[in-house]
Amino acid sequence: MPDRDPQRFFTQNQRNILYDLAEGRCEACSAPLLDGWEADHMVPWAQGGQTVIENGQALCAQCNKGKGRGVQYTDEFSPRPFQREVIDQVFDRIHAGERLTVVLASPGSGKTLTYQATATRLFRAGLIDHVAVFAPRVALAEQCETDWMQRDSQGSVTKGMCLLFDSTKRIGMIRHKIKEKPLTPVTEPGSGFVSTYSALVTNESVFLEWAAKHQGRFLLVADEAQFCGDTTDPDAGEGGTRAGALIKQMHEYARHTLLLTGTPNRADNQRLVLADYEPHPTDPKREVLVHHAEAKYSNGIAEGYLRKFEMRLTNARVSKRTLADDAGRGDSVLEYNLSDDGSELVPVLRDEKTWQPLVDDVVRAIRDKQKFHASYRGLISCMQQQDAKKVYKYLQQRYPDLRVALAVSSDTGASQVLQDFKVKPMDLLVTVRMAFIGYDCKTITVVGILTHYRDGGHLMQLIGRGLRVWDGTPAREQTCLIVAPDDPKMQGFLDLLREENDRGLKVLEEREREEREEPGDAVQEELSYIDSAVATTTRASSNELDMDADETLMVETLKRAVDAAEDVTKLKQIIEMAGMMLKQPTPVPQPRTEPEPELPTEAPKTERQQIADFNSKTSETIRQYLYRGGVKPGDAGYGDAAMKATARVNEAAGCTAANANTVEKASRRFRAALALK
Repeated sequence: MPDRDPQRFFTQNQRNILYDLAEGRCEACSAPLLDGWEADHMVPWAQGGQTVIENGQALCAQCNKGKGRGVQYTDEFSPRPFQREVIDQVFDRIHAGERLTVVLASPGSGKTLTYQATATRLFRAGLIDHVAVFAPRVALAEQCETDWMQRDSQGSVTKGMCLLFDSTKRIGMIRHKIKEKPLTPVTEPGSGFVSTYSALVTNESVFLEWAAKHQGRFLLVADEAQFCGDTTDPDAGEGGTRAGALIKQMHEYARHTLLLTGTPNRADNQRLVLADYEPHPTDPKREVLVHHAEAKYSNGIAEGYLRKFEMRLTNARVSKRTLADDAGRGDSVLEYNLSDDGSELVPVLRDEKTWQPLVDDVVRAIRDKQKFHASYRGLISCMQQQDAKKVYKYLQQRYPDLRVALAVSSDTGASQVLQDFKVKPMDLLVTVRMAFIGYDCKTITVVGILTHYRDGGHLMQLIGRGLRVWDGTPAREQTCLIVAPDDPKMQGFLDLLREENDRGLKVLEEREREEREEPGDAVQEELSYIDSAVATTTRASSNELDMDADETLMVETLKRAVDAAEDVTKLKQIIEMAGMMLKQPTPVPQPRTEPEPELPTEAPKTERQQIADFNSKTSETIRQYLYRGGVKPGDAGYGDAAMKATARVNEAAGCTAANANTVEKASRRFRAALALK
């Protein structure tokens, strides 16, 4: 039994403070606090909660009684073991007085739904009123809003993960915000906002003011925290970021902070903001991230939400030229295989005789996958924007029938390209790093690696875009095909994947049995450069087996001859299993029925985007109304006529474009414009 505070009830002075902090309103339903309101323990007194202001909240009598009854909610959400672990860890740590939970999770583990479910449970328990989420990309922020809840112009919920939770009490809208006030409406307890680290830096006063006003009453979520540094770390050098410092300030106001990361360090190998580290058990030069919940590739294999893989590794013959020096040594040329030495990976991957064969291999793989389902598609990740644009141009010229999208950060609309790629008929996305982070497109089943990054966490983030299981096809088609250069560190990553795969299969076997029973980079000293690099042979490896280049070529040739779509490693297994059976009469194969391709739909839009669309439609409708009346843009009286027509619309709708800050208001203005006569 937990130790209980000797003081059972709040004093009158404490009650007065709680009333003032709540501004005279119930902290659960926002109703005015009438006579008989109750000072409640957020962590129950019976469970060891202290009778102090920090653990108190002002509730109306009805809400306090509802809390005491232990409301049973009829949720359809069935958390994965990892998700349940995160939710339980947050609650246990809050009750233990801890203010931070660190989660290390591979792609596809369901991090977004995890923090949304955690926020819902905290809200139901009366521990928070709001959730504040920060992510590294606008696309992720928009995805957070639309994946959680979509509403029509009348405010009714139509789609979203929120429907998995009993509507009696759950987190409400999580709106994408940049700097608009209020970040959360006073009339919507349980609501939240999502923004980017960039917006936090640009408009820090807006967010810090909100945090101060809601001190101790919100869950702070730092999503993909590996993109958020710590400026106060004395060992961070230039690796810290302003966003990291601001997240620390937000953390001081939060009831609890959930730090979600795909890697134990930042991309520049610096520490994560707020996180603790401990010495590595065997390597004194390394540190280990202290985390409280974890999801690996092995978890995904064991629980069936991540795919198996086949990795096609292409070798290259590299020619390295060293210039003459003062000691009289003349020019020299060293030739070697990329599989033996990957220290010059950047120039090797920039040689078109190396990257073009890899790109061709990606295209072939996509076309094979599309024999199973027309919606399958691929992703190529390049080193820099200039490299991505070269690949994009090559694809357009060599494969004019291929539907290719380009998304790089320098291009306006890149975020929309990522959204459209998920829902429109497409074949291939070429990008740099934009799709590494939380990009969920389950029809991606081919990943081309044209980057030089070889950190295990970084590569896992990349190939994770193609590892998510898609419910639209049978399990036998759920293989992620990885096309990559054959350098030593890529081989190391292959070994890591296999270790994780074996671990996951072992967990799965144990679970089934229980049910039945019940180094540093090379330093170049010489003045030299890569003269050329030519792709040579390709070998294939999967979760279970390896094929050398000759075997791969032979099986690939047979595959092309019969127009098969299976991965070459799977075909090899079939051939080996056939053995002497090849001499027996072969049954006539039945024709395969291809599933119908999915009909394309529009990408879901955030509330901000819907408002902008309605305002644009309203302006266009007013312009058409004036045009029908003989008043055209450029006419002498057009400006006055437009102002008068707009005033009529605003009067009929009861709002202007500037204060049409909800979908319902913006829709009302559009309907008023349509009614102009």
